[in-house]
Amino acid sequence: MSRPSVAFPWQRALRSITARRHLALALITCGALAALPTSAAYAQDATAPCTDTVAAAEEAYLNRNYQEAVTLASQCTDRSAFEDEIVIQAYRLITLASLRQGALVQARSAVTNILHIDPEYTADPVNDPPAYDLFISLVRQEEDTEGTADAETETEEPSPALLRRNEGGPFLKLIGVGLSDYTGDLPIGNAGHPFDFQEISTGSGAPYLFTAEIGYEFPSNLALVLGVQTGNYPIVGHSTGSNDISGSWRHTPQLLVRYTFGAAGESVAAYLDAGANVTFGGEGIAGPGVGPSVGGGIDIPLSSTWSFFVESRFNFTLPDDAIDGTRDIGERPGSSTTKTEDPSGSITGPFDSVNQLLGIGLRIRFGGAAAQE
Repeated sequence: MSRPSVAFPWQRALRSITARRHLALALITCGALAALPTSAAYAQDATAPCTDTVAAAEEAYLNRNYQEAVTLASQCTDRSAFEDEIVIQAYRLITLASLRQGALVQARSAVTNILHIDPEYTADPVNDPPAYDLFISLVRQEEDTEGTADAETETEEPSPALLRRNEGGPFLKLIGVGLSDYTGDLPIGNAGHPFDFQEISTGSGAPYLFTAEIGYEFPSNLALVLGVQTGNYPIVGHSTGSNDISGSWRHTPQLLVRYTFGAAGESVAAYLDAGANVTFGGEGIAGPGVGPSVGGGIDIPLSSTWSFFVESRFNFTLPDDAIDGTRDIGERPGSSTTKTEDPSGSITGPFDSVNQLLGIGLRIRFGGAAAQE
């Protein structure tokens, strides 16, 4: 028969002290937990599930579910909610999966974010593919180059704008064709003018001409032009040979100054020109004549280099008998005819003229770079 245990007084005291120590330890532990910052507790709770998400993204990437890997990893890129290490891991998976899908812009953006977090970041030579390491190096070089360029742009003075093509440079008018007109003292008995179109029904051949020019255009919209006009003027040779049509071709070099209204080569632009000419050709008593030239036209751009033009030009000549051998109605050089009056054979008076009533062609401009805005 067992005897009931009896607790001695010293045993009861020891038990009381031990219980109090356990109670104090429990109170201290609870107080320490209560004193921890709330944000730290939340961060610890938030990091744990994102670690699982990154692991899931890693598994999806290994299983070649690249879009799912990007979607999962994108949930862990908020630096305010997760640790930098987790965020870098997430951007790493986004980069790897994006490269597999050919989404280079998305991959570059992810690497840029990694380098913003850790500028010294490098790929793991064991776990990361060489292509990933190379891509990080390329993005780092681009970032360094862009930063250097931005710094130079802020410190350097802006360079002056280059001239646009239409603001200067040489140009060439390829062969143009046009309708020719002679206005002078022939045919005798008619008061001629540039638009009488007598040449169409009278004279030698059809009224046509060819033109060409070379020039230089200045930024002030002025141009210096050396041109030539050569054509058939059916009536002009009526009196220069044996009192019949002969030598109806005349050649007219011109030196002109041209002013263009607008940006030639960029938009439809009108121009006027003035200068001097020398006209020669023909048979018999025909001789060279000199005088002023005036004209104008429209320039229609086809590209930054080519343009189409429509123009007219009038070339006046002196002396009066130079290109047609006739001074006025009723008198020819060497004739014994006595004049009773001295009417002009045309509206141009003592001048004769060889004109381009309407001409068309192509013009090409050389040199000049696009303007830097």
